[in-house]
Amino acid sequence: MDNITRAQSLVQSAGLDAWMVHDFRGNNPVLARLLPAPENESLPMATRRVALVIPADGSPQLVCHAIEAGGFAQSGIEVIPYGSRDELEGALRRGLGTSRNVAVEYSPRGELPTVSWVDAGTIELLQGMGVEPVSSADLLQGVLATWDESALAGHRRSCEATAAAMEDALDFVRAQLASGSVTNEYEIQSRISDKLAGFETDHPAIVGVNGHAADPHFSPSSTTPENMNLGDWLLIDLWARVPGDANVYADITWVACAGEPTVKQQTVFDIVRRARDLVIEQMQRTWQAGEPIAGWQLDRLARDHITEAGYGDAFVHRTGHSLSPGPAIHGMGVNLDDLESRDTRVLLPNTGFTIEPGIYLADDFGVRLEVDVYVDPNKGPQVTTPIQDEIVRLA
Repeated sequence: MDNITRAQSLVQSAGLDAWMVHDFRGNNPVLARLLPAPENESLPMATRRVALVIPADGSPQLVCHAIEAGGFAQSGIEVIPYGSRDELEGALRRGLGTSRNVAVEYSPRGELPTVSWVDAGTIELLQGMGVEPVSSADLLQGVLATWDESALAGHRRSCEATAAAMEDALDFVRAQLASGSVTNEYEIQSRISDKLAGFETDHPAIVGVNGHAADPHFSPSSTTPENMNLGDWLLIDLWARVPGDANVYADITWVACAGEPTVKQQTVFDIVRRARDLVIEQMQRTWQAGEPIAGWQLDRLARDHITEAGYGDAFVHRTGHSLSPGPAIHGMGVNLDDLESRDTRVLLPNTGFTIEPGIYLADDFGVRLEVDVYVDPNKGPQVTTPIQDEIVRLA
């Protein structure tokens, strides 16, 4: 089933009249993912406004400027051309027909910025035409965040590669410490990059020593990196995917100590580990019971546990992000989030995401434990990456 056909089926199931994917100069990544391109060719570059209308019933139509109509005609979808701004509104009315409840890439009050790409002016234009815009968030997840067998196979290859790169990095640090040699964050990061050669990584790994591990998105300096010495704390977050936009990233985070962890370090580790496991247990429990569960609910479960342990203010990000086919490591599906947004989307079969609660103590250390999950349509949520249950000892 191609994306357009799947989208139309979901529009029907949602009781909507249509889905309108509006784009201006590539600001909406959904258009390129939905619109079929001729074999071995890319979509034409659009310098004017484009709108793909997928009705609940009938054939999809594409509204585009007349000077770009020829290129878009190769998609095989009926083109409705326009020239002036007045003609644009007329073309949109023709494309939408009698549709009134229309999904678009926006989120009320910007609640879900990951699905909000249509500008306020276009929303006002639609409302002035008697159209009631609704968020396409659920449609996006159902069409663009689902994995096929090839994506799952690629993800599993990426999981093996990231696990091997993590093990190699930890073994390297352990060997350096044992020999009395000095290594540092940047050297460890570079080794990980070398180990992941042949895989796509949109950014080098996060490698943080001691207080740097308390910065969730820390990036080592190539000129003044922190050395890794006996007694130090280490956090590594790395990710990679098999090349190709149909594939899915693997993304993991582990922590280690070059000696015996302090009581505080062990306590924080245990709290974060339990928060992660609570999410795993709950999503599996609800699947077995046949009950839906939303991303915000799983985030809240982890967040409440960390808050009750006295570290709520030190958990500064969502519990997990979507993993879906495409070039971005943060996908288009549900996020485990009741902090940065309230993600009301539910976990769907054939989708994936991370679970990565964390506690960050400024100028001291940080703990994040990240695993990946795939929702198998038969078995339910399955962790696809290694699970860290003990602090790794490096010395």
